[in-house]
Amino acid sequence: MTDEIRVLHVDDESGFAEMAGEFLEREDDRIEVVTASDADEGCAVLNEDDVDCVVSDFDMPGRNGIEFLEDVRSRNPDLPFILFTGKGSEEVASEAISAGATDYLQKEAGTDQYTILANRVLNYVDTARAKSHRQRQLDAIEAAEEGISILDADGEFIYVNEAYADLYGYDSQEMVGEHWEMLYPDEAVASVEDEVLPQVREEGTWSGQTTGVRADGETFVEDHTLAVTDDDELVCTVRDITEHRERGQALAALHDAATDLEAADTEDEVYDILVDAAEDILDFDLVAVDIHEGDALVQAAWSLDTDTEGYWEVTPLDEDTFATRAYRRQETIVADDLREYEITPADPEYRAALTTPLADIGTFQAVSRETGAFDATDRELAELLAGHAREALSRLESERRLRERTEELERQNERLEEFATIISHDLRTPLNVASGRLELAREGGDGEHLAAVAESLERMETLIEDTLTLAHEGQTVSDRERVAVADVARQCWERVGSEAATLDVVDEFAVRCDGDRLHRVFQNLFRNAVEHGSTDPDSQTRQDAVEHGSTVERNAQRSEDAVEHAGEGVTVRVGALDDADGFYVADDGPGIPTEEREKVFEHGYTNSEHGTGFGLPIVEEIADAHGWAVAVADGRGGGTRFEITGVEFADAVESRQA
Repeated sequence: MTDEIRVLHVDDESGFAEMAGEFLEREDDRIEVVTASDADEGCAVLNEDDVDCVVSDFDMPGRNGIEFLEDVRSRNPDLPFILFTGKGSEEVASEAISAGATDYLQKEAGTDQYTILANRVLNYVDTARAKSHRQRQLDAIEAAEEGISILDADGEFIYVNEAYADLYGYDSQEMVGEHWEMLYPDEAVASVEDEVLPQVREEGTWSGQTTGVRADGETFVEDHTLAVTDDDELVCTVRDITEHRERGQALAALHDAATDLEAADTEDEVYDILVDAAEDILDFDLVAVDIHEGDALVQAAWSLDTDTEGYWEVTPLDEDTFATRAYRRQETIVADDLREYEITPADPEYRAALTTPLADIGTFQAVSRETGAFDATDRELAELLAGHAREALSRLESERRLRERTEELERQNERLEEFATIISHDLRTPLNVASGRLELAREGGDGEHLAAVAESLERMETLIEDTLTLAHEGQTVSDRERVAVADVARQCWERVGSEAATLDVVDEFAVRCDGDRLHRVFQNLFRNAVEHGSTDPDSQTRQDAVEHGSTVERNAQRSEDAVEHAGEGVTVRVGALDDADGFYVADDGPGIPTEEREKVFEHGYTNSEHGTGFGLPIVEEIADAHGWAVAVADGRGGGTRFEITGVEFADAVESRQA
């Protein structure tokens, strides 16, 4: 051995542990010693590092060496463990060996004991590694797709993997000790003895086709490979030609299905191809695809032609099923007999199941009415097919995100063009007014011109602020939270509402959205209602001094009369829509003419000489950013009603009115 050997030495006398470690490392430069003062610290080392051998004292504070050994054995049954203690007694030694200690060694005076300890460490680690290597070889043979057996010089089986035994219809253990002749018809035995075995002994290997016989008497043609080892053992590899041919055909068909999956344009098309391929190519009785949505797996596709609504339709992830287990563990689960599990199948006639995850997308599941219906080949092919489907779904998701990003960029470009128009056109007018008035003021010293300049500059400031608001509020909302709509409405009313107007919150409910942007929606809609909702006979004059959803507060000094009478006698109502698809903000004012309802959402549209016409466009931008829609309708009994739909409610609606 040339590999480094890590030894964990646990002893509450730190000085002794360090000294013993130095002597062990001197005995062999491959040994590296790590020390710990008690069992808990030793367990921490085992949790973090790979250790080849444990040396432990017996009498330690807290857990003693035997209790520490039991903990180690629960983690690793084969890790060499030497109890090296000064408390020597037959009782302790017996208890240590019974608990699974590899060896028991008593501390003595002098340094020779460290040579003995080092030799035992090296010997036990060497043995453990050899055993582990041999076991890995056997595990690899056991996991192999082909049937593999090992025969001694007399032709009797000394090892048979499950695939080999299954091929002939026997249990692997009952074949050990039997002669190979049991697997061939009488007429084939002589051919093997006269032709095959002599070539194996002469050349060391042989491969070809032979005729085998199963336990039930059925014969079949097999691909056969033989090889002689240095120990004169015979390694035999067998594969059913018929099964191999069928597997090749299935792989070819899976390749075609993978091509179809690569060309699929929708998730539903992927599900249909996956289900059809599993049903036709793999010959599964019944297959289903469940997709992860929220906290559940939701049925996306099903191979039955009948209506399956409610049949495995939605499975919460905290419910224990094979689908949820496979999804949580991200590993394939094969159940040979469902009646041996506590999980109840959707149909009691189903006896076997195979479930494989589609990464974090969902699960693919097949069931059969026969026990043990799914073998290693079925599992491999199902995982291959599921892998192709997973790649197709991931591709579609990437394409969807790319489309959304492209559309978002296109929307941003459109807004940039609109903003460029605003900057180049709408700002030019007040800028020209300001420049001209300033020139007149310089020539005549008239203060009236300076007031006009100030008003133009204020309007330019308003345009800039509203343009920036449009740019910000139109960005797609990614993070959403639960927001109580009634609370937001009341808070906004305190800032925007008029003493002459009334707010009536009809329903109590919450939605999932960006809270700050929802505040902006209500502020703009309330301003629109209050500023255009005056029932005063002379309100038309006042309406000309305000705008749809814009900046009454900043224009207050220029429109004092409008502000004084704004919202006079108007009631604004906030409530949930009857179909629970969104909410509304309605007033009982004069309303908006039908022919103007589409125009009010156009950037810059206003019937006010002081307004920018951005209030309602900002509302629409915020709605679009959430994936909502906003429309204008008639209010009940007159007035204007803004309806915002496509909203995700966070809890149930509680109506405050009958």
